[in-house]
Amino acid sequence: PNRRYPRSIFLIIATEFCERFSFCGLRTILSLYLRNSLLFHENDATIIYHVFISLCYFVPIFGAILADSFLGRYRTILYFSCIYAVGNILMCVAAAPPISLSPVFCTIFGLILIAIGTGGIKPCVAAFGGDQFHLPIQETLLNQFFSIFYFTLNFGGLVGMVITPILRKKYSCFGDDTCYALGFGFPAVLMIMALLLFVLGKQIYRMKAPQENVAVRFLQCASYALIMKCRSKGVRNDHWLDYARGRYNAKIISDMKIVLAILCLFIPLPLFWSLFDQQGSRWTFQASRMDGQVFNTELLPDQMQVINPAIVLVLIPLFDKYIYPLTDRFHFMASPLRKMVLGGILAGLAFVASAVLEMKLEETYPVLPCKGEAHLNFVNTLPCRIGIINRMNNLQNINSTDNYVFYDIPVDTVIVTTVGDKLNALWSEPEQLKKSLSGKPKFRVIFCRDKHYHKNSAVLLENEYGMLNITFTSERVVGVSKYVELDPGEYKYSVFLKSKPEYREDVSLELGAVYSLVLLEQKGKITFSKVYTMTPANRIHMLWLIPQYLLISIAEVMFGISGLQFSFVQAPKSLKTVTIAAWYLSVSIGNLMVIIITQANLFRSQVARRARREFNVALQPSTVGKWRKRLLETGRMQKIKPLGRPRISTNAETVKIIAETFDASSQKSTRQAAG
Repeated sequence: PNRRYPRSIFLIIATEFCERFSFCGLRTILSLYLRNSLLFHENDATIIYHVFISLCYFVPIFGAILADSFLGRYRTILYFSCIYAVGNILMCVAAAPPISLSPVFCTIFGLILIAIGTGGIKPCVAAFGGDQFHLPIQETLLNQFFSIFYFTLNFGGLVGMVITPILRKKYSCFGDDTCYALGFGFPAVLMIMALLLFVLGKQIYRMKAPQENVAVRFLQCASYALIMKCRSKGVRNDHWLDYARGRYNAKIISDMKIVLAILCLFIPLPLFWSLFDQQGSRWTFQASRMDGQVFNTELLPDQMQVINPAIVLVLIPLFDKYIYPLTDRFHFMASPLRKMVLGGILAGLAFVASAVLEMKLEETYPVLPCKGEAHLNFVNTLPCRIGIINRMNNLQNINSTDNYVFYDIPVDTVIVTTVGDKLNALWSEPEQLKKSLSGKPKFRVIFCRDKHYHKNSAVLLENEYGMLNITFTSERVVGVSKYVELDPGEYKYSVFLKSKPEYREDVSLELGAVYSLVLLEQKGKITFSKVYTMTPANRIHMLWLIPQYLLISIAEVMFGISGLQFSFVQAPKSLKTVTIAAWYLSVSIGNLMVIIITQANLFRSQVARRARREFNVALQPSTVGKWRKRLLETGRMQKIKPLGRPRISTNAETVKIIAETFDASSQKSTRQAAG
């Protein structure tokens, strides 16, 4: 019997697999759910995500104290697992619109319960598994158990990170293309299963009575030493902990000195975790703005997080069997501290790679107006060239204490078209230049009709999977459809006038792009048709994320695992729990650092900076004056090709748009307008 694993071990391992699947699956889709479904700003979603992760690693301190001093490990795991399961169910309910509950409140409350639940059981499950063995007879089996336990922990998380995004994306529910209710519901089922499996083994578990918690004793001794140091004036000791000798024995004081030295080495740990844990927030958002098409399949942004645990599972045996023995032979990275230093450097390089990638991605981002600016898109459907001149000669200067009214103008499209023999400039629907949160291409139709317009015109967009019908029934000369999000791919669009197809053409829609199809109908015929890309597609492939994931994974093996190994080897046996608590606390502090930096908003997009700089240069009085002088000398205005879309921006000025009507039948007027 001593050579066999206790029966209870299999239930504990199965419980841990289900719990890790549940937690990692939920965490993988959380940031996109906060941004795409609850419509939080990306910074706010990042803050909520890292508050959740920070709480998950702060609660284990209290879970360990409750387990060791009051409840015991079994009851602690049981009670916190119940809280955990309720939080999972609440997340599923929050993502189901038919249930009339506040989704934001249910989500936040559910995340708090999950953080308390997973944090409470985190320090207990492995230790409870160790309690099932008879030592020292089963010491070999105990060591094997911890290896199996660690593998199960990572494997469960890996499976959860792969399957949960697929469930979210593959199935639609409640009228939405994605199903977050299923994405959160399946982890909830796994957590309930974990709870049932754990309770099933109650009769066969070995349970140890709670004893004094060493972390509490550590804090009591440290606080007593500080108090005595303040009171003992004139008495000097070699170390401030020596002031506690009146109440605590020399052994615990000596052990605490070693632990404090180790904790000093933990100071850079929060910085590492502040970088590492952004895989689930900033890196996932970054992936959502990239191209995930691989042959006939599509990589999901939240699925990219699986790269890290997959690489780590490969790197651990590779480093242990080959790389570390080789470096030890040349006395390179011989100590855990050297490995930690190199791992920290690699973590920094991972974010350098991420920054370089982001700079390339910014080339595909829309340039939106900053505060005090406006962009105008001009769409010219005339067969001739037209000229547009900005009548501002100077910037408006505002003196101190002066009052000036600024007029906010939303981003719009101005459509210049003809109705009979007249030229009209009309406002369209507001532009939506931002990429869709789902990453799908956005598409709309602008239908310009003359005075012989057909009231029931339609555009049919179809591919091999289905079709979309856009009908124009308004009596307006220009009809503008709402933006719709479509799956990327090849489409055919047909224009119907009087229920008859008059025009047909192919169009390719790519991930992340924003398109406007401009149609011009004159005398019952489509005389012009063109698809304009208002915002560039996601040109950079998602696989370019692999270098930064590879660097951060190597950094985790060298920094994280080496640091944990060092702290365990160096820490006294009586205070190893304290080092575990400090390790968890460093993860929590690292996530708090991300929250502070995000809230401070220290880093602005380079696109916005570059756009503002270009606009300010273009609007300098000298620049505008030279431009206007050149136009007057040549008698010509700045030419714009048909359907061109120059952007005119103002900084702290009022934009004036003048649409003039003239007789298009006069060739002289036409030539003057064309410049």
